[in-house]
Amino acid sequence: MLGRYVAKNVCASIWQEGYDQAAAVGYVTNVAPLVQPSWKVLVGDRSVQVDNYWFPWLASKQASVVGTEAPREDCRNHYLDRQLAYYYALPPAPSSGLVTQVDPTSALQRYVQSVVAVGAPEHSTAILVLKGNTVVAEAYRDGLGPDSPLKGFSMSKSFANLLIGRLVGRGAMHQDDAMLLTGWEQDQRALISYDHSLRMNSGLQWHEASLGANNDQGQMLYNSADPAGYAATKPYAQDPEQVFNYSSGDYMNLASALVRLDDWFDPGWDLESAFHMEFSPDGATPLLGEGVYLTTRGWAALASIYMHGGELNGHAILTPDWVSYSLTPGATNYDYGAGIWLNLGQNLFPELPPDAFAFAGSYDRYVVAIPTADVVVVRIGFSAQPGDFAMGRFVSNVLELVPQ
Repeated sequence: MLGRYVAKNVCASIWQEGYDQAAAVGYVTNVAPLVQPSWKVLVGDRSVQVDNYWFPWLASKQASVVGTEAPREDCRNHYLDRQLAYYYALPPAPSSGLVTQVDPTSALQRYVQSVVAVGAPEHSTAILVLKGNTVVAEAYRDGLGPDSPLKGFSMSKSFANLLIGRLVGRGAMHQDDAMLLTGWEQDQRALISYDHSLRMNSGLQWHEASLGANNDQGQMLYNSADPAGYAATKPYAQDPEQVFNYSSGDYMNLASALVRLDDWFDPGWDLESAFHMEFSPDGATPLLGEGVYLTTRGWAALASIYMHGGELNGHAILTPDWVSYSLTPGATNYDYGAGIWLNLGQNLFPELPPDAFAFAGSYDRYVVAIPTADVVVVRIGFSAQPGDFAMGRFVSNVLELVPQ
């Protein structure tokens, strides 16, 4: 399974995000530092093969680029003899309207550049600071730039909220509707709504781990040819809305429910043009738990929508009611809304105001919004260990330097 993880994410880092080849291999194989020397990574023509020096009898793991048109271009592991690709046209939409006014001599820009230059163990590779609708600082390394679509990992769950909010806004569904995936009508899973899955209190049996025993996340995303089926067939464990259980499976189930609806992919703005989304091996279902790629401007624009009552520079993207719902804690976790982390109790970021909220993903990837300051900070990287990058302290420093 680890070999598939390395193959897919090296492939994606090179051909979807734009990392230099050596940086991509180094960063991705560092997911398990103790066994990093064992990986033999061979980069070919839009493909990656992974073998193991220590265990040469293990079968090679391969991943390659499938598709040629965003958002349906992605790197997929090889599970099937024939890989399918489907395409959805991006809908006409207003641009984000973000403008760029970066002063290379400012204290803020020099600070951001210094953070990106640090290297190990933080490994920050892209940072952007948005004030209002203006990019006031940004820095990149290892081949990245403003046009690079960058993988959100679990920040993708917040993008899933956007897609559902757009459908709710036009009356195509309601968050309290039962999801009713195939077979769910026959047992207690019939009680599970979109809201329960967004808030990760669906009651389904799930263990969110990528390695070790009962590693449902790793099995679903990197060891199953049918991740949608893997998530949808997890058994009922308890009634919904009783316990918060962090679950990428809940977001795989949301994706399975969404693709049954017409025009499900409608983000409402142009995503800053560079955008990718990973799909299941058969090309049928987006991996909304971890597979959304946006530029730093795209990630910042997404947060700006929730920071401004559903508007993006004067364009109504979400309804104010949906934004209020999304930023309201669920009954089972005061620090989590509907796919968005909250700071109301200042448990997430003690250094930041209570109104701050965040999208959060693996490797300390964050988008943090501070409505009272009208600031969004995006940080992408490959931190060696969770918490190697102190996002709260970094954002606090940024706020001291942002021009008023």
